[in-house]
Amino acid sequence: MDLKNINWNKDGYNKYLEYLKSLGDGGYKKFTDGLNPGAECGSLGVRLPELRRIAKEIAKGDGRGFLDHVTYERGGGMSREEIIVMGLVTGALKLPFGELCQRVRYFAARVKSWDSCDTAVNSFKEIKNYIEEYKIEIFGFLNSGNKWEQRVGIIILLDFYLSNEQNAAYALNCVNGVKNDEYYVNMAQAWLIAEAFVKHRDLTKSFLENEFALGEKVRKMAAQKIRDSRRVSDEDKKLFS
Repeated sequence: MDLKNINWNKDGYNKYLEYLKSLGDGGYKKFTDGLNPGAECGSLGVRLPELRRIAKEIAKGDGRGFLDHVTYERGGGMSREEIIVMGLVTGALKLPFGELCQRVRYFAARVKSWDSCDTAVNSFKEIKNYIEEYKIEIFGFLNSGNKWEQRVGIIILLDFYLSNEQNAAYALNCVNGVKNDEYYVNMAQAWLIAEAFVKHRDLTKSFLENEFALGEKVRKMAAQKIRDSRRVSDEDKKLFS
């Protein structure tokens, strides 16, 4: 299918959707559904390399037209794969700051599973060009009443705000203020803390000893992730036994 030259209206999108469905594999769908027990969207069983290829092709054509149709015309009931491609196209476009913020917000509102969140957010590399300016967007996600939007905010912090100690301290402080008992929010918090420990060991150790306020559930999750990491020494793993 020529994804670079589609007219992104209802007919064009339906043809694209049929093409997506044709790439699905029943066995892989069963596998991905098993990995996403809390997902609030259906899946088609399309493998991630195919989704990346599709998103790349769409972005080479009328990527903005595609995103506009998904945002304003495509109704509810989007599949996992549609949401991931939406996010990957967003990440593939070189967007100015204001449009980047808007497009990521539209994506976050569609997220219904942990993998549609995490896969796409990692592609939002333009955020690295606006580290300070983007903090107000993160604040909005973390203070959302939507658990998936909260996860989007946390994964943005994990992917783009742990490169230096100053930003890592900011990221840890942000996740420390997110009070939500939802598993996929808590697991994202724990993952960020563990990744921060790998990259900024002393900072994160001090945070856990003196500032951590997320409760025993998240502490245990973070400790487990630290123990599971191959990038943490055996000696440091003993701190979390």
